[in-house]
Amino acid sequence: MAGSGNGKRIGFFGSVYFVEGMVLTMFSSYMAIYLRQYKLSFTQIGIVSAIALLPTILKILIGALSDKWSPFGKGHRKPYILVGLILQGIGYAVYPFISPVESYGLFIAVSLLIGLGMATYDTTTDGLGIDITPHEERSIVQSSCVAGRASSMVIVGLVVGLLAAKGLWNYAFWGISAFSFLELFALGLVKEKPRDAATEFDKSAFGAMVKPAYLIYVLIGTLFPLALYSTYSMITVYLKEGFSVGMNTIAILSGLYGIGAVGGGIAGGPLMKRFGRRTSLYSAAIFTAIATLFVGLLPSASLAWFVVPFFGVAFGYYETTYFALGMDFADPRIAAFMFSVAMAFGNVGIAAGSAISGVLVDRAGFKVLFLVYAAVNLLMVPLTYAMFRLRKDLIK
Repeated sequence: MAGSGNGKRIGFFGSVYFVEGMVLTMFSSYMAIYLRQYKLSFTQIGIVSAIALLPTILKILIGALSDKWSPFGKGHRKPYILVGLILQGIGYAVYPFISPVESYGLFIAVSLLIGLGMATYDTTTDGLGIDITPHEERSIVQSSCVAGRASSMVIVGLVVGLLAAKGLWNYAFWGISAFSFLELFALGLVKEKPRDAATEFDKSAFGAMVKPAYLIYVLIGTLFPLALYSTYSMITVYLKEGFSVGMNTIAILSGLYGIGAVGGGIAGGPLMKRFGRRTSLYSAAIFTAIATLFVGLLPSASLAWFVVPFFGVAFGYYETTYFALGMDFADPRIAAFMFSVAMAFGNVGIAAGSAISGVLVDRAGFKVLFLVYAAVNLLMVPLTYAMFRLRKDLIK
């Protein structure tokens, strides 16, 4: 594809991840606040969140199903994306009519429906991206995806916060529903490639998943989110408890972090295209290690205005380079499955990081926590070297 075709494809992927960012922002930042209005216990809220996120574990199965089966011969990706968006749109449309107190079970069921919808279109959109994007354009597509999700978290976080402050939760839910259905029109901007012998599902393709280079890639994909997301999740509480920063200031800094992540995501694609995959992954690891080190050595709250958005840039840049490389590693015959496996191990890293962070902060404090995670990021350099020694074809 060239010219306007490229623009449509890149725009589609960015818009899908913008919609996904809306859902992630609602669940991660606002759902607990919404449910506490109904006096639900934190245990009940935790059950809602856990069940809603359960389908993310099933992404591997969704990916395998998409690789193998084309519903009614209409394609291996677009039918799943369509169904996922519809499920999500219906879920958010009916949310305001369900009382979390009187119909707690139904609320959980709808939350599961939303989670299933998101996991379905997320997994198969990744597969579609691998299927239709030329090697040299994959970093640009990932720039669009990362920037779309990050910008959504900034914009939607602000809008939902304003609506919630006025008690207008129903409009927040309906807004996400509307964007989910509008994305169906964007789906018409892209076309699937017909399967040929090189891309037809084949069980022998699973052998690619035990090759040393791919296993190192998965290890990197487990460790980098362990350090990256754990650092991100601890920054706000670090500023509040370590420097007595007020919540209004933290809210603004969070927005600046998001803007930084958008910038890092946008820059990551062109830089990767210009300097190659190996150089980009090296620089992402070192850049993120430096940004994490700056967080740990922060001498005063005033410098947080520089350090927090700087870390956001590193976050967006790292995600873009890693995800683009994942598109290259995925065998076209099982593309969605291989990509989803790598992402699943990333979720394992995030979960492990949450536990490790708590122990480190309790026993050694925030500064040690961030210094440890800076070291983990530097560990990516020798791992990257080993990986590209095995896959020299992916250096550029």
